[in-house]
Amino acid sequence: MNIYLEIPDVDKHFPFRSLVCGGDDLTYPHWHKEIEIIYVTKGSLNLGINDVPIRMEQGEVQFINGGDVHYFLASPDSERVVIQFDLNFFQEVAALGGNDYPLRDMFTEMEFSSSKWPKGAAASIKALIESIYEEDTQRREGYAYLIKARMFEMLTVIMREVPKSRVKKQPKFSEDTLSQSRETLERLERIFSYVEQHYQEAITLNEVAGYMGFSPYYFTKLFKKNTGMTFVTFLTEYRLNKAKWILLNEDLPMSAVAEAAGFGSGKTFHHLFKEATGISPLKYRKTISGNN
Repeated sequence: MNIYLEIPDVDKHFPFRSLVCGGDDLTYPHWHKEIEIIYVTKGSLNLGINDVPIRMEQGEVQFINGGDVHYFLASPDSERVVIQFDLNFFQEVAALGGNDYPLRDMFTEMEFSSSKWPKGAAASIKALIESIYEEDTQRREGYAYLIKARMFEMLTVIMREVPKSRVKKQPKFSEDTLSQSRETLERLERIFSYVEQHYQEAITLNEVAGYMGFSPYYFTKLFKKNTGMTFVTFLTEYRLNKAKWILLNEDLPMSAVAEAAGFGSGKTFHHLFKEATGISPLKYRKTISGNN
């Protein structure tokens, strides 16, 4: 398995795109040269960046630098606005003010998480993200000019108000460090792939550990360290998200929904679903159907 290179579908003359993503799918470890901004607009989000697990709450923003390997885990009921852009988007500023502070250095050295920004800076950037996404969605006359203006405004907020990271960034990684990091991410990819292929079966931690060639103890430590959650929690959340999709898109009895999502019994499914959402699967279906 290889960590894949994502090539975002952006116009080379306007290297930018925005989209909204839900948390019901796995996103395998990947990287791209574009900088990515994540803004959680609903629920919470579990992700990993360069082997570090991160949990984002509603209203938080996270920058992901170009080249950073990242992945997203199943995060029930979450939603996020994503903005991706190449530094060429700001090519006009290259001729302004000299090259004393290259943009690449600015994005590398900034504090990536809004939880560590001043409240005013966080509020300003969130408002800009919302405006940028709205313009990109509605695409009224002159939208590209306004998007560019908002992105330059965001750049100014980052320069003036967002603190630099206190964590010293190494100028380069040793070959050993790179090899270990890549090996860990490839292991996670294999685990994610196994879950996607077998979630309808009675998966046990021991079985997955055996599939990976690890002891249950080592597998448990590896998974928790790199995802921030236990494997059992991850598997349950993944199955709950599959159940929600079925409830929204298919008219099946609850017993069939439970079976299709990989739960051993209807009773277990009902209990875990209500514990996670606060309502029963049947009420969830009726509530969503009533809103459509």
